[in-house]
Amino acid sequence: MNEVENKKTILILTAQFGAGHISAAKAIKEYILEKDNNINVVIENFISASVPRINKPMVKMYENNTKYAPGLYNYYYYLKKSFDSKFDISYKIYMPKLTEYINSLNPDLIISTFPCAAACVNDFNIKNPHKKIPSITVITDVVDSLEWVFKTTDMYFVPSYEIKNRYVQKGMSPDIFRITGVPVSSKFICDKKIKSTKLRLLLMGGGRGLFDFDESFMHWLDEYLYEYKDRLDVTIVTGSNKKLYDNLTVKKPLHNIDVKGFVTNMSDLLKNYDLMLTKSGGATLFEAISSNTPIIVKNPKVGQEIENAKFIRDKGIGILYDNDEDLKDIIKSLLNNELDSRVAFMDENITYFKTTIHPEKIGDYVFELLDN
Repeated sequence: MNEVENKKTILILTAQFGAGHISAAKAIKEYILEKDNNINVVIENFISASVPRINKPMVKMYENNTKYAPGLYNYYYYLKKSFDSKFDISYKIYMPKLTEYINSLNPDLIISTFPCAAACVNDFNIKNPHKKIPSITVITDVVDSLEWVFKTTDMYFVPSYEIKNRYVQKGMSPDIFRITGVPVSSKFICDKKIKSTKLRLLLMGGGRGLFDFDESFMHWLDEYLYEYKDRLDVTIVTGSNKKLYDNLTVKKPLHNIDVKGFVTNMSDLLKNYDLMLTKSGGATLFEAISSNTPIIVKNPKVGQEIENAKFIRDKGIGILYDNDEDLKDIIKSLLNNELDSRVAFMDENITYFKTTIHPEKIGDYVFELLDN
C-alpha cells in the first residue's frame, strides 16, 4: 500500500450560493492541514458532484430571488427555519450521483458547509448504516434554523454561544456543539491594529462587488472627501464587478477614493482599516471580527442576513443604517468625532466576543471525530 493510500481523506461539501460557504470550507481545510498536512482534504461543490448541469441555473435563481424577490425568498427561508428537516425532500435529486461520488472517494469524515449538503450526508448515512461516515455540519450564518439539523450529524460548528443555547433549547444535546464562529482564514487574525492619524474606511461589496448603496453615494463621498482628505482615507473594493470598476476608474473616475478591483490580499487589506462598510454575510462578518474591524451595514432584507444584522446590533460590534441619507449622516458624524466613543465601544465588544469563540481549535475538533 503506497503513502497516498495510507492517507486519511476528509471531504468538505459546499455550495456556490454566496461566497461564504466556500470560504468556510477553505478555512477549515487550512486549519486541518495546519494540524496535520498528511491529510487528504477534498473540497467539492455537492451540486457539481451530483447534477452539475443545474449548478449555474440554481445559483442564478438564488441571486435573482435575493435581489428581486426577497419577500418570497424569506417566506421559504423562515418556513425552513422552523420546519423539521426530515420532512424536506429537496435533497433527493442529488443523491444518486452524490452517493456514487462519496463511495468512490471513500472519505473518513465528511464536513458540510451548506444545509442541503448536510441533508445528503444524513441520507447517505441512514441508507448505509454498515459504513456510516462521521460528519460535521458548519453553520455559516448566525442562525438557529432547523434546516441545518440532521439525525446522523456527529458535531456542529456554530457561530456563537447563543446559537448553541438556542439549539439546546430545541432539545439537542449540548455535547455535539463546538463554538468556532463562522470559520474564516487565520490570515485575518489581527488582535491589535496599528493606529493612523486618519480614520480609515473600507467599502467592500463581497466577491461579486454588489453594494447596498448606489454609485451616486460613492460620488457624493468622493466629493465630500475633497475637504477631508487629511482626516479620512477611503478604499472601495469592487471585486469581480468589472463594470463598476470601469465606471469608477474610467467612465466617471473617483479622485479622492482608492478604487481596487478583485483582490487576493483581503486579509492584509482589512487589517489596515478602522471600519468596513459592507453587507451582512456570515463570512464577511467574521472576517471583520477576526481582524478587529467594526462594520457598518444596511438593514438587510434577506433572511440569514437579517439574523446576522440582529447579531451585529445585539453584540454592539457595528452600526446599522436604513438608507443612503442615514449613511451620509454616519460619515459626517465620524468626521466630526461624534462617534469616537461608539467606535471604541465596538472595538471593545469585538475583543470580548473573540474570547468566546475558538476557531483556533477547529483542527482539534475535526480530529476528535477522525481519530475516534
